[in-house]
Amino acid sequence: MINCNELFTNKTNLKTKIFFLLPFLLMFFACSSDNDAKQEKETLKAITYEVLLFEYTPDTGNNTSRLRYEIKFTNPNNVAVKGNYKITYNADGLILTPIRRVPNDDPYDKIGANSFYTASYDVETALNPTLGTIKSIKFLSAEFVLADL
Repeated sequence: MINCNELFTNKTNLKTKIFFLLPFLLMFFACSSDNDAKQEKETLKAITYEVLLFEYTPDTGNNTSRLRYEIKFTNPNNVAVKGNYKITYNADGLILTPIRRVPNDDPYDKIGANSFYTASYDVETALNPTLGTIKSIKFLSAEFVLADL
């Protein structure tokens, strides 16, 4: 036999459970907003490079050595990027990736959307016979490292 009071109590408990469970389910299964989709980062294509000039002169005749290069970095993305470049080279068998000094006011190089940036370097260094002279420097690679903003 069915007790009416027990049936009524079970219906009330069920309503109470649904009342508290409904907001949780709505939060869990809610659709994402357009703002969330806009905030997701777009996957960027790799920045490419082209060596326009790389030249090392071990003795310029002025008691100095000279290293100069021009590297063109191309951004194939539809958005501008910021970062810093690094050049790796072989100096008489020693593989080096020197750290560049960057200005304090804006430490990043910028490449516009679907554009390019040419990095230039031209430095003469006094020869020091005590330390020895580098006979050759050969270019190995370049990379544009994106800033994580």
